Amino acid sequence: MTTYYFKCTLLSDVVLNAKLATEGNMTTLDYIPGSNFLGIAAKHLYKPEESEMAYSLFHSGDIKFGDARVATSAGEPTYAIPFSFFQDKLNSKLEANKVYLHHMITSENHPLDEKETKLQLQQSRSGYISSSGVLVKEVGKRFSLKSAYDRDSRTSKTGYMFGFEAIPAGTSFIFSVQAEDEALLKTVSSALEGEQRLGKSKTAEYGQVKIKQIQALDPIPTFQSEDFTLVYAESNLCFFDSAGQPTFQPTAKDLGLDGKIDWSKSQIRTYSYSPWNGQRKTTSTQRHCILKGSVFYVKTASKSTDSAYRGHYQAEGLGKVIYNPIFLQSTGNDPVSPFKIKLDNPQNSTFERGAGNSALAKVLKKRKNQVAVELLTSQLVTKFVYEEVPKQFGKLKSVSPSQWGNIRSIASRSKDVAEIKEKLYEGKDAYLTHGVAYEKCWGENGATRLKNFKEIVDKVENSSGEDIRPDLRIFIAKFSSEMAKAYKN
Repeated sequence: MTTYYFKCTLLSDVVLNAKLATEGNMTTLDYIPGSNFLGIAAKHLYKPEESEMAYSLFHSGDIKFGDARVATSAGEPTYAIPFSFFQDKLNSKLEANKVYLHHMITSENHPLDEKETKLQLQQSRSGYISSSGVLVKEVGKRFSLKSAYDRDSRTSKTGYMFGFEAIPAGTSFIFSVQAEDEALLKTVSSALEGEQRLGKSKTAEYGQVKIKQIQALDPIPTFQSEDFTLVYAESNLCFFDSAGQPTFQPTAKDLGLDGKIDWSKSQIRTYSYSPWNGQRKTTSTQRHCILKGSVFYVKTASKSTDSAYRGHYQAEGLGKVIYNPIFLQSTGNDPVSPFKIKLDNPQNSTFERGAGNSALAKVLKKRKNQVAVELLTSQLVTKFVYEEVPKQFGKLKSVSPSQWGNIRSIASRSKDVAEIKEKLYEGKDAYLTHGVAYEKCWGENGATRLKNFKEIVDKVENSSGEDIRPDLRIFIAKFSSEMAKAYKN
């Protein structure tokens, strides 16, 4: 079977409701179900007139769209934390303490504390871990409060407030698509790549993603055991019994093995949901699943180290299992896992949206720079008026408010710095170098004042922050205004 790998980067917040309830605050999934990518491909490729191709792509189950799980900062794929991981309940920081493997714990080797008392253990239920031990403790979420819209009054609808929980923009996920026929994979790949929309409210501000095919990834390392096989649920699993009813108790044969499941050493959790069909605008049959991260302990099973698909709804990402993944390996009969865990927070990493060339990106960047320039300029005004003037430029404290008012007026009306300098002291009829202002304030006996003022202007003009420079025109106007108030007496 051929596998293509893809990276899905969120360009905007994405809402993937965990439940269909439309009232109250809605929580989001922390992964992207494979059915979303199947829907994207179907949107571009589904053509009823080409029924044979449509059947091969979307109805035969030959193509399997995997779930997208959060990527680490280094770009590694992750897996749901195995429910066989247990840790001390009173000191439950998974990344910093011992991890105990449930299937290895017996009454004889139960972990003890310093007082030789049995530790109270609790199950790990959240987070994603890579094959190298990098742990993403949780996928970031962002909450937004919304209101329904009243079309008659064109205002918010009274009493119809609700909340959206969303995965924030910038988060990256990795998923795979598998098929026997590589030609079909290439067709699907061309439909998936590029900017797409998925999730809820994708016609509003949510749901924009960028999908890009990446190079093939190494499969997760596995181990072998003569006594048992551990079947790890990489994705949700859905099984039916012999009567055609959903079941949470599959047989070893359902898992692709010979042998018998030891339920006392297994750890499973369950989950039920009704998938939404966007084409029919309604829900499909409710599905009762075994949650990803569950672990089955199969005794005296036939040996297998390959990942496989088991159960139903495999085309939508369900049914993927891994036999004996490396993070479930033990050392002898020791219940302490030798697997080393390191904490990671990929949400702190930056992301690219195209090359930042969209019209909106340019506007936001320009506005950000404007705010930064205004802040830097205001900081310099405060510094010079209240720190530098008392220390180095004391003569300026005796300049009258009316003089500062005229300087501020000239700076405000000038179109650029060159015009300000020309009108203040460089031009033939400059305000500070001739007439009454020169004779009473800035002239022969007040030459030091003019010298000090020029020094301040030169310092500000040659100063800079991180990739920004202060606006000298705004500085002179604000400096004059602040000096008139600070030293008016």
